Amino acid sequence: MGGIERKLSIMKKIQEQGQVNIAELAEEYGVSVMTIRRDLAKFAKEGMITLEYGGAVLNTGALFEYNMVMKQRECQEEKRRIAKECVSYINDGDSIFLDAGTTICEVARLIAGRKNLTVMTHSLLVANVLSKNDSINLVMCPGKFRATSMAYMGQLTDDFVSSFRFDKLFLAVEGVDSETGLSVPNLTDGITKKRLVRQSKNVICAADSSKFGKSFYYSICDLSEIDLIVTDIGLNPHQAETYKGKVDLKMV
Repeated sequence: MGGIERKLSIMKKIQEQGQVNIAELAEEYGVSVMTIRRDLAKFAKEGMITLEYGGAVLNTGALFEYNMVMKQRECQEEKRRIAKECVSYINDGDSIFLDAGTTICEVARLIAGRKNLTVMTHSLLVANVLSKNDSINLVMCPGKFRATSMAYMGQLTDDFVSSFRFDKLFLAVEGVDSETGLSVPNLTDGITKKRLVRQSKNVICAADSSKFGKSFYYSICDLSEIDLIVTDIGLNPHQAETYKGKVDLKMV
């Protein structure tokens, strides 16, 4: 097992168990204790875990957020299905905004061959995908780069998007809660998303089932302020009924 695969496997184990023991990990993966310490130190530096004597514990809470690399590894098949459904709502001639998120990046890949679309984004990942297609009118937002989101955001971004109206916004979030609505851990990210919701005629939230029942630091909007949530069939049926009474919900 290579270093990247080992780190991903260790992070998955921490997510599932909540905590790990360094000596046990070293034995399980057949590497030295120092190697495991280095792996965990990287996760700790990124704020994903807290190191303790002989081990590490998973960080959780309203401010916790995985970096984009970890997000890309989660629920990959579900995100592809969600993205495919999202694309079905895009019509020729639409002006759309693609938010910063791994599922939204899948949407970008699926429309990369389309024509007669105007796409605005602040996501570096989305821009990289669509920049190769001359038939799409791609507009990149200015702003301060946030590495965790791989996107530009902040006051400059918010002022820029305020001059536009979008037919459809494809929104990415960290939390979907029946009472508190849509939320994210980061204030700057949340303010930009709130502005995007205001500037869009139709708001489609792309969120896999792992996001449901979670509430984070910054509330973007109530469920009543969006038009549709596209999620996967992994959502608990009882949970789904709760949300269907508040917002249109499509499970794929």
